[in-house]
Amino acid sequence: MSFQVTYPPSPAELMPQPLLPTLALLIYERATQHGSQVLLRKHAVRQGEGACTLGPAQALTRADVTDLTRLLAGQGLQRTRPTTLAVGLQCVAWWRPPGLRPMLFDAKYAQSRSVARLSGIPVPHPGLVFVATPGTLKVYAVTGDGLPTDDTPLLHAPYWNMFPGGQLCRGTTRYPEACTPASQDDWETAFFQSVFTGPSRTDRYMNWGQSYEELLDAALAAGTFPEQVLLPAGLTLAQALS
Repeated sequence: MSFQVTYPPSPAELMPQPLLPTLALLIYERATQHGSQVLLRKHAVRQGEGACTLGPAQALTRADVTDLTRLLAGQGLQRTRPTTLAVGLQCVAWWRPPGLRPMLFDAKYAQSRSVARLSGIPVPHPGLVFVATPGTLKVYAVTGDGLPTDDTPLLHAPYWNMFPGGQLCRGTTRYPEACTPASQDDWETAFFQSVFTGPSRTDRYMNWGQSYEELLDAALAAGTFPEQVLLPAGLTLAQALS
Protein backbone atom coordinates (compact mmCIF):
# COMPACT_ATOMS: atom_id res chain seq x y z
CA MET A 1 0.00 0.00 0.00
CA SER A 2 1.38 3.39 -0.93
CA PHE A 3 -0.01 6.89 -1.07
CA GLN A 4 1.02 9.94 -3.00
CA VAL A 5 -0.38 13.35 -2.15
CA THR A 6 0.50 16.40 -4.26
CA TYR A 7 -0.58 19.97 -3.75
CA PRO A 8 -1.53 21.95 -5.68
CA PRO A 9 -2.84 19.31 -8.12
CA SER A 10 -1.47 19.35 -11.63
CA PRO A 11 -3.74 20.32 -14.58
CA ALA A 12 -3.88 16.67 -15.59
CA GLU A 13 -5.05 15.74 -12.11
CA LEU A 14 -7.86 18.31 -12.35
CA MET A 15 -9.33 16.56 -15.38
CA PRO A 16 -12.12 14.11 -14.50
CA GLN A 17 -10.69 10.61 -14.42
CA PRO A 18 -12.30 7.35 -13.46
CA LEU A 19 -11.16 6.08 -10.09
CA LEU A 20 -11.18 2.42 -9.30
CA PRO A 21 -10.86 1.22 -5.73
CA THR A 22 -7.97 -1.19 -5.25
CA LEU A 23 -7.66 -1.41 -1.50
CA ALA A 24 -10.05 -1.02 1.43
CA LEU A 25 -9.27 -0.41 5.09
CA LEU A 26 -11.75 -1.80 7.60
CA ILE A 27 -11.92 -1.19 11.31
CA TYR A 28 -12.71 -4.21 13.47
CA GLU A 29 -13.59 -4.03 17.13
CA ARG A 30 -13.73 -6.67 19.82
CA ALA A 31 -14.36 -6.60 23.55
CA THR A 32 -11.48 -7.34 25.92
CA GLN A 33 -11.04 -7.41 29.67
CA HIS A 34 -9.93 -3.78 29.65
CA GLY A 35 -12.46 -2.43 27.15
CA SER A 36 -12.69 -2.60 23.41
CA GLN A 37 -9.76 -3.38 21.13
CA VAL A 38 -9.75 -1.80 17.70
CA LEU A 39 -7.94 -3.43 14.78
CA LEU A 40 -7.28 -1.99 11.34
CA ARG A 41 -7.00 -4.45 8.46
CA LYS A 42 -6.55 -4.05 4.72
CA HIS A 43 -8.50 -5.88 2.02
CA ALA A 44 -7.69 -6.05 -1.68
CA VAL A 45 -10.65 -4.88 -3.79
CA ARG A 46 -11.53 -7.28 -6.58
CA GLN A 47 -13.28 -5.81 -9.59
CA GLY A 48 -16.21 -7.81 -10.88
CA GLU A 49 -19.01 -7.29 -13.36
CA GLY A 50 -20.95 -4.44 -11.87
CA ALA A 51 -19.71 -5.06 -8.35
CA CYS A 52 -16.61 -5.19 -6.25
CA THR A 53 -15.73 -7.74 -3.61
CA LEU A 54 -13.20 -7.66 -0.82
CA GLY A 55 -10.35 -10.09 -0.43
CA PRO A 56 -9.35 -11.60 2.92
CA ALA A 57 -8.22 -9.36 5.74
CA GLN A 58 -4.48 -8.76 6.02
CA ALA A 59 -2.48 -7.11 8.75
CA LEU A 60 -0.84 -3.82 7.84
CA THR A 61 2.88 -3.97 7.27
CA ARG A 62 5.31 -1.51 8.82
CA ALA A 63 5.50 0.24 5.44
CA ASP A 64 1.69 0.51 5.37
CA VAL A 65 1.69 2.12 8.80
CA THR A 66 4.42 4.55 7.75
CA ASP A 67 2.46 5.54 4.64
CA LEU A 68 -0.75 6.01 6.61
CA THR A 69 1.02 8.02 9.29
CA ARG A 70 2.58 10.30 6.69
CA LEU A 71 -0.78 10.78 5.00
CA LEU A 72 -2.79 11.45 8.16
CA ALA A 73 -0.31 13.30 10.30
CA GLY A 74 0.85 15.70 7.62
CA GLN A 75 3.29 18.28 8.94
CA GLY A 76 1.65 18.76 12.34
CA LEU A 77 3.91 19.50 15.29
CA GLN A 78 3.45 18.36 18.86
CA ARG A 79 4.76 20.39 21.78
CA THR A 80 6.91 18.54 24.30
CA ARG A 81 7.90 19.19 27.91
CA PRO A 82 11.38 19.53 29.43
CA THR A 83 11.16 15.97 30.75
CA THR A 84 9.91 14.43 27.49
CA LEU A 85 12.41 11.95 26.04
CA ALA A 86 10.62 10.77 22.90
CA VAL A 87 7.24 11.08 21.20
CA GLY A 88 5.58 8.83 18.65
CA LEU A 89 2.18 8.73 17.05
CA GLN A 90 0.75 6.75 19.96
CA CYS A 91 3.57 6.65 22.46
CA VAL A 92 5.47 8.96 24.73
CA ALA A 93 8.50 8.48 26.96
CA TRP A 94 9.60 10.82 29.71
CA TRP A 95 11.78 11.13 32.77
CA ARG A 96 10.67 11.82 36.30
CA PRO A 97 13.46 13.19 38.52
CA PRO A 98 14.07 11.67 41.97
CA GLY A 99 11.59 12.87 44.53
CA LEU A 100 8.79 12.13 46.95
CA ARG A 101 5.48 10.61 45.96
CA PRO A 102 2.95 8.59 47.97
CA MET A 103 1.99 5.06 46.99
CA LEU A 104 -0.87 2.74 47.91
CA PHE A 105 -0.39 -0.79 49.27
CA ASP A 106 -2.70 -3.74 49.79
CA ALA A 107 -0.30 -6.67 50.15
CA LYS A 108 -1.64 -10.03 49.04
CA TYR A 109 0.61 -11.94 51.43
CA ALA A 110 0.00 -11.81 55.19
CA GLN A 111 3.67 -11.36 56.05
CA SER A 112 3.80 -8.14 53.98
CA ARG A 113 0.54 -6.50 55.00
CA SER A 114 2.13 -4.23 57.58
CA VAL A 115 3.44 -2.16 54.64
CA ALA A 116 -0.08 -0.69 54.55
CA ARG A 117 1.03 1.76 57.25
CA LEU A 118 3.07 3.50 54.52
CA SER A 119 0.08 3.91 52.17
CA GLY A 120 -0.46 7.54 51.28
CA ILE A 121 2.81 8.66 52.88
CA PRO A 122 5.23 10.43 50.50
CA VAL A 123 8.26 8.18 50.08
CA PRO A 124 11.50 8.82 48.13
CA HIS A 125 11.76 7.43 44.60
CA PRO A 126 14.75 7.23 42.25
CA GLY A 127 14.73 8.89 38.87
CA LEU A 128 12.26 7.07 36.65
CA VAL A 129 11.72 6.61 32.93
CA PHE A 130 8.16 6.00 31.80
CA VAL A 131 7.17 4.66 28.37
CA ALA A 132 3.42 4.81 27.67
CA THR A 133 1.59 3.26 24.75
CA PRO A 134 -2.15 2.55 24.49
CA GLY A 135 -2.99 0.20 27.35
CA THR A 136 0.63 -0.34 28.40
CA LEU A 137 3.03 1.39 30.78
CA LYS A 138 6.70 0.47 31.22
CA VAL A 139 8.76 1.91 34.05
CA TYR A 140 12.52 1.87 34.56
CA ALA A 141 14.79 3.47 37.12
CA VAL A 142 17.89 5.59 36.46
CA THR A 143 20.54 6.90 38.81
CA GLY A 144 21.36 10.53 39.43
CA ASP A 145 19.23 13.61 39.10
CA GLY A 146 20.06 14.60 35.52
CA LEU A 147 18.02 14.06 32.38
CA PRO A 148 19.02 10.65 30.97
CA THR A 149 20.71 10.44 27.57
CA ASP A 150 20.71 7.74 24.90
CA ASP A 151 23.60 5.92 26.60
CA THR A 152 22.10 5.99 30.08
CA PRO A 153 21.74 2.42 31.39
CA LEU A 154 18.23 1.60 32.57
CA LEU A 155 17.67 -0.20 35.86
CA HIS A 156 14.82 -2.34 37.07
CA ALA A 157 12.10 -0.24 38.66
CA PRO A 158 12.05 -1.00 42.42
CA TYR A 159 8.34 -1.70 42.65
CA TRP A 160 5.84 -4.46 43.14
CA ASN A 161 3.39 -5.34 40.36
CA MET A 162 6.10 -5.14 37.69
CA PHE A 163 6.87 -7.76 35.05
CA PRO A 164 10.49 -8.59 34.11
CA GLY A 165 10.34 -6.48 30.92
CA GLY A 166 9.52 -3.34 32.87
CA GLN A 167 5.79 -3.41 32.22
CA LEU A 168 3.39 -2.62 35.02
CA CYS A 169 0.85 -5.33 35.83
CA ARG A 170 -2.18 -3.22 35.08
CA GLY A 171 -4.87 -5.02 37.05
CA THR A 172 -7.84 -2.67 37.36
CA THR A 173 -5.80 0.51 36.92
CA ARG A 174 -7.38 3.01 34.53
CA TYR A 175 -4.87 4.37 32.04
CA PRO A 176 -5.21 7.69 30.20
CA GLU A 177 -6.49 7.48 26.64
CA ALA A 178 -3.82 9.80 25.26
CA CYS A 179 -0.10 9.04 24.97
CA THR A 180 1.21 12.57 24.62
CA PRO A 181 3.54 14.89 26.55
CA ALA A 182 0.45 16.64 27.94
CA SER A 183 -0.72 13.36 29.48
CA GLN A 184 2.55 12.56 31.33
CA ASP A 185 1.19 13.70 34.70
CA ASP A 186 -1.98 11.64 34.21
CA TRP A 187 0.11 8.52 33.52
CA GLU A 188 2.22 9.13 36.63
CA THR A 189 -0.94 9.55 38.68
CA ALA A 190 -2.29 6.27 37.30
CA PHE A 191 0.96 4.54 38.26
CA PHE A 192 1.39 5.88 41.77
CA GLN A 193 -2.32 5.57 42.62
CA SER A 194 -2.49 1.96 41.47
CA VAL A 195 -2.63 -0.42 44.40
CA PHE A 196 0.66 -2.30 44.82
CA THR A 197 -0.07 -5.81 46.05
CA GLY A 198 3.19 -7.75 45.76
CA PRO A 199 5.96 -8.87 43.40
CA SER A 200 4.75 -9.97 39.94
CA ARG A 201 8.12 -11.46 39.04
CA THR A 202 10.36 -14.17 40.42
CA ASP A 203 13.72 -12.93 39.15
CA ARG A 204 16.06 -10.83 41.25
CA TYR A 205 15.35 -7.20 40.43
CA MET A 206 16.84 -5.43 43.47
CA ASN A 207 20.00 -5.80 45.52
CA TRP A 208 18.08 -5.79 48.77
CA GLY A 209 17.87 -8.66 51.22
CA GLN A 210 15.15 -7.40 53.51
CA SER A 211 11.45 -6.68 53.14
CA TYR A 212 10.01 -4.05 50.86
CA GLU A 213 8.62 -2.27 53.87
CA GLU A 214 12.13 -2.07 55.34
CA LEU A 215 13.42 -0.69 52.04
CA LEU A 216 10.90 2.13 52.16
CA ASP A 217 11.74 2.77 55.81
CA ALA A 218 15.41 3.03 54.86
CA ALA A 219 14.54 5.48 52.07
CA LEU A 220 12.46 7.58 54.44
CA ALA A 221 15.23 7.61 57.04
CA ALA A 222 17.82 8.67 54.44
CA GLY A 223 15.50 11.16 52.75
CA THR A 224 16.41 9.67 49.36
CA PHE A 225 16.02 6.36 47.61
CA PRO A 226 19.10 4.11 48.08
CA GLU A 227 20.26 3.76 44.47
CA GLN A 228 22.77 1.05 45.39
CA VAL A 229 19.91 -1.47 45.54
CA LEU A 230 18.99 -0.92 41.87
CA LEU A 231 20.02 -3.61 39.38
CA PRO A 232 20.66 -3.18 35.61
CA ALA A 233 17.74 -3.91 33.30
CA GLY A 234 20.17 -4.84 30.51
CA LEU A 235 19.46 -2.02 28.07
CA THR A 236 20.14 1.64 27.52
CA LEU A 237 17.58 4.38 27.08
CA ALA A 238 18.16 4.39 23.31
CA GLN A 239 17.57 0.64 23.15
CA ALA A 240 14.37 0.94 25.16
CA LEU A 241 13.07 3.63 22.81
CA SER A 242 14.02 1.91 19.56
